[in-house]
Amino acid sequence: MRTAPNASQNEVIHALDGPVLVVAGPGSGKTFCLVERIAKILQTRGIDPGRILVSTFTEKAAKELVTRISRRLGGQASIGNPLDLNVGTLHSIFLRLLEEFRAYTSIQKNYTVLDQFDQQYFIFQHAAEFRCIEKLDDALGLRGPQSSWNFAGTLLSWLNKISEEGITADALSESDTPELSASGKAYQLYQRLLTEYNFLDFSTIQVEMLRLLDTPEVCTQIQGRFDYIMIDEYQDTNSIQERIVLKLAQCHKNLCVVGDDDQALYRFRGASIRNILEFPERFTPGECKQIRLTKNYRSEPPIIDFYNHWMNTTDWMEGERSFRFDKQIEPAKPRTTPYPSVFKVSGQDGAENWADETLQFLSDLRSKGIIKDWNQEVIRQPEKLMGPTIGDRSSNATWRMKHHEPV
Repeated sequence: MRTAPNASQNEVIHALDGPVLVVAGPGSGKTFCLVERIAKILQTRGIDPGRILVSTFTEKAAKELVTRISRRLGGQASIGNPLDLNVGTLHSIFLRLLEEFRAYTSIQKNYTVLDQFDQQYFIFQHAAEFRCIEKLDDALGLRGPQSSWNFAGTLLSWLNKISEEGITADALSESDTPELSASGKAYQLYQRLLTEYNFLDFSTIQVEMLRLLDTPEVCTQIQGRFDYIMIDEYQDTNSIQERIVLKLAQCHKNLCVVGDDDQALYRFRGASIRNILEFPERFTPGECKQIRLTKNYRSEPPIIDFYNHWMNTTDWMEGERSFRFDKQIEPAKPRTTPYPSVFKVSGQDGAENWADETLQFLSDLRSKGIIKDWNQEVIRQPEKLMGPTIGDRSSNATWRMKHHEPV
């Protein structure tokens, strides 16, 4: 039996026109809203499912979304086949479009897409060529001797960052700063090698997609294909993805982005929290509708209380600029467990032994059957090493991103 949406969810489902920003707190039913929103569009707007583009963060999430939409619509022949929806990761959607319009790109037939390991190994194989570029080590921040594998890993991260920021090799190469010029030469060499071996990587897919949209006649064709665009996990998009998405929605502006600034996890892979925080500013004042989903259907009230206390007592301001949307998460259900769901463990003899105490504590919880799987836990080590906090997956990543700590 389908659950009735709450007031905020209902607002998302019915906000079909123009730009919409949905700030979806943890466990707030954002996938439910996407499914219902897509169903509402198909049932009321009389368009073909193929004119809806929906981006998810993983292919697994894309398959789950299509399955849920198919079940929700229950084989209503009048609204078309849900399998015709353009659902997938941004990379997979971009790649499908590049395949179709390959004649307008530099991509050759029978190309190979490199994953991250393949990409690093490819650079490793050509490390000697890259090392001939003067000042490249300085650009990468490398000091002292480096193995070719470590050098390749560092260079890989740097090259991907250049691609994801949409920076051109020519702009870097022409810089008067030696380190930037060296970066540009390395990027030019890398792109030349990819072309020579007929390889693509995930970052280059995005670069090629943006170039494709810079071709006016192709851009017009692609823009005309989609009437509605929805992007999930928008807090984990990068700069070039933002530029592409805004360009795709330029004509109708029926662009709905969903995400949570508190769950930004992928800055180390080029994601920019700025994308979600500044999304309303990409349109004229008052044009973008903003909706917050704050009712949590997943976590126990003590966990939500801890989340609110920690997130709302942290300083997110820098001058007049905030790095977080104000929101207060509320539980949708009363506490159901007879035991506490948030614990604090701290070493009594100093910071050195908290790991042993935590291990003992978790083992005790497991032996009593309070937890059944290790993935039910999350451990946060506070900045002053006061011991970890145990709870559910309510995010602590944004603080680390703001302060440049690894997650």
